Amino acid sequence: MTNRFTNNTPNIIKVLTLLVASSSPMLAMASDPYSRVTDQDDGTVSLEMCQRTFKPTDGNGPRIHLVSAIHIADQSFYQAMQTLLDGYDTVLFEGVKPAGFDAIDPNTSDLDKAQATRDRLDLLIGIADQFFASTGRLPENFDDLIKNADPQIATMVKSIQVDAWGQPLKTSTVRTSTIVEVDDNVTKEEITKNTIAFTSMGADHKPGGKGVNADIVRTSESYLPTDKRKPAPQGIQGQLAKAMNVSFQLDEMDSSKSNWVNADIDIKELNERLSAQGGDDTMILEMIQGETWQTKMIGMVLNFVSGSPQLSSIMKIVMMDVLAAAETSDIMNQIGPAGDVILHGRNDIVIEYLNEQLENNPNQDDIGIFYGAAHMSGLEETILSMGYEFESNDWAQAMVVDTNKMGIPAAQVQMMRGMLKNTMEQSFEALMESQED
Repeated sequence: MTNRFTNNTPNIIKVLTLLVASSSPMLAMASDPYSRVTDQDDGTVSLEMCQRTFKPTDGNGPRIHLVSAIHIADQSFYQAMQTLLDGYDTVLFEGVKPAGFDAIDPNTSDLDKAQATRDRLDLLIGIADQFFASTGRLPENFDDLIKNADPQIATMVKSIQVDAWGQPLKTSTVRTSTIVEVDDNVTKEEITKNTIAFTSMGADHKPGGKGVNADIVRTSESYLPTDKRKPAPQGIQGQLAKAMNVSFQLDEMDSSKSNWVNADIDIKELNERLSAQGGDDTMILEMIQGETWQTKMIGMVLNFVSGSPQLSSIMKIVMMDVLAAAETSDIMNQIGPAGDVILHGRNDIVIEYLNEQLENNPNQDDIGIFYGAAHMSGLEETILSMGYEFESNDWAQAMVVDTNKMGIPAAQVQMMRGMLKNTMEQSFEALMESQED
């Protein structure tokens, strides 16, 4: 066990680094910071996130608002951000998408359309699995799925009811049962098979066919009424939120509204880009999603922390310090292809979505970009090069701790804070040294 942990320690540190990176401005040195920690005289410590506004230098076009996101924060922060962002004409937001969700280029080849349709059907099967896990039954059809699924899932389903050729996907359910004897002269019907299938008729829009004209079908597992579905494992970010007694962004914010646009990469393309650069970060992504033994180990520690209000508060303060101090580091450039793809590659995608909005909807007044603050410096540089100039800064309180309520002397709080902060900084330094070897 010792060797196994030692061999994988760089991966664990790497995960924590990526978690910090997705919520903090690690490469913001070229511009003013997008986060800051303030220590007030009354004993409160707070992390604040910046909303920076840019206006077109010639006065023509919408204002662009870079709104710093953080994936774990106090609930009040997400309530304030929801109100702010809902007031913009368009919100371009962060969130790695599942394969099959993006709009499919109508000009692509039939072969590529067939693969894109397979990805979409696989996504729908995954959604049907989630539907069973939350409701105890499979959906009857698209209407049932949209009506009874989580609102954000329902919004997703509305946009993926057609195949890559623009033809409606078909749904079908299969249920078989048998009569079993309970007692003498007493019988009951027992379901033996229960599935849902999603089907595309292929390029020719006709049943059967070969090659690109062949039907594409994906069928769910058979779920019986007696089955008990296990909930999906909680990712590290959710566990961190619980340990620090804060909220998780995905649980608090509604991105299903019509003015919200997911301006991010999909998971399949992300993995392809990582592989193309020689990166093998499958384990990293699995850890973030909560699917490895390392995550379970970290989860045990976080569960211990969450049981102590004092440890929880200390961890919250240290996380604030780390998020703010990360601005002067170069960690994302030190962790190889993951840093380049996750940061710079996704920035390019945001700018593509932004240019599309500026071209197709020039009469908008306000466009918001709600992304992890690590991305903001690079986005700001590009926006300034597009004929925009700085207009204003506003700050929102993301996390706050009142050290007077921790039940620990102030000197001890500062000592613990310093020790944990130094430990994290040493871990970052060790990570960078390991990348140089």
